[in-house]
Amino acid sequence: MTDQTIPVKDRPLRDDDDLSALLEQLLQRASRRQVWLMFVDQRGCLAEPLIPIEGYPDDPSAVADAPDLGEVTEASLLMQRAGMLREAMESAAVVLVWERPGSRIIGVDDREWAVAMRDAAAEHAIPLRAQFVLHSRGVRQIHDDDLG
Repeated sequence: MTDQTIPVKDRPLRDDDDLSALLEQLLQRASRRQVWLMFVDQRGCLAEPLIPIEGYPDDPSAVADAPDLGEVTEASLLMQRAGMLREAMESAAVVLVWERPGSRIIGVDDREWAVAMRDAAAEHAIPLRAQFVLHSRGVRQIHDDDLG
């Protein structure tokens, strides 16, 4: 486990357990439906800013029209924007946290978004370190075997 006395911005996240523990410390429990965009820097530490986005669409496969990208799915649009931010910040990878009240069980909505974002990251060569669900009792990492 990572030394908790080290400031968050300088705390190396050696593995996903370190990342999960840090997310639980920072975010604690879900209060609303939103997605958090986070970034891991070149040192392997959580970078600033942490970006909460409320009101993301229900359907990741819905089509959005972006002036610079044309017609793309909502998931592709969100991942490409996350990729642009990652590049601008010179970060190493993207982390997604799907916040929503409820149980730790990975639901259909969680699964659809996680799969769509994983696929969009692969399609656009955007490093996606991990995805998590922030639920009413804490944080749970979404693993590939959760996605069916």
